[in-house]
Amino acid sequence: MSGFLERTFQLSKGVGPYRERDLWARGYETWAQFEAAAAKEIVMSKTIDAQTLEHIGLARAALAKNDLATLATLVTPREHWRLYPHFVEQAAFFDIEADGENVPTVVGVMDREGVASFRRGVSLHELPARLAKSPIWVTFNGAVFDVPVLESAFEDVEFPTPLVHVDLRFLVRRTGLKGGLKGIEEELKLHRPPHLKGVKGFDAIRLWREWNDRRDVAALRILLEYNLYDAINLRSVFEWCQWKLAEQFAWQLERRPIFERGDVLYDVSRLVLGAG
Repeated sequence: MSGFLERTFQLSKGVGPYRERDLWARGYETWAQFEAAAAKEIVMSKTIDAQTLEHIGLARAALAKNDLATLATLVTPREHWRLYPHFVEQAAFFDIEADGENVPTVVGVMDREGVASFRRGVSLHELPARLAKSPIWVTFNGAVFDVPVLESAFEDVEFPTPLVHVDLRFLVRRTGLKGGLKGIEEELKLHRPPHLKGVKGFDAIRLWREWNDRRDVAALRILLEYNLYDAINLRSVFEWCQWKLAEQFAWQLERRPIFERGDVLYDVSRLVLGAG
């Protein structure tokens, strides 16, 4: 899935989204095309051309070395989603549930090690170490809710900070879709099992209380499964968004299939049935 990053010119202050689209419209769709043109003529201005060429060189060198830290600095945060195809294995997709006091109860994670569930009073203390292994985080509304809640919950320990955090709530809007994660999943035909239909954030609070107060194992298992689906569906939604934006930008790229959650459902079932 290459070609996303090599089409961004938002590598210096002189080029924003509008100027970048103008470059594409003029036929300068990739770094190589811009470099070829800038060697013969002034494309934008002498100063901005020089800055852009310099930063393209830095980005290309960093990409060749898989230097995510440098690329994350060069590419504006709004366009960090373009880094993901080159660093898929370094991404962690996660979602949290919290009680009425915004204290985490359950956190579902999917990363290169597979799927995992972290629960208050059992394994939640292991979460920072797990997230620290992934320099790319993908969430839905995580910049507003998930990450601040986790930072508050782990204020007594060194909570990790990713090099890249893609909050899909904002990326999804750029594709034209609206609403929350569950509605977006339905629109993309990422249907959940029937017993999870209609389960929402408020239900997650109720399910936790039913487990915490009465040790209702059935409630705990539904909560864990619901939370894990939140995490694993993030990857499918994210990859759909990437291809949708590529289509909107009229990029000529070979379309590849998005992530299929079937590859991890056995592990989800194993975690859920082993709970309680």
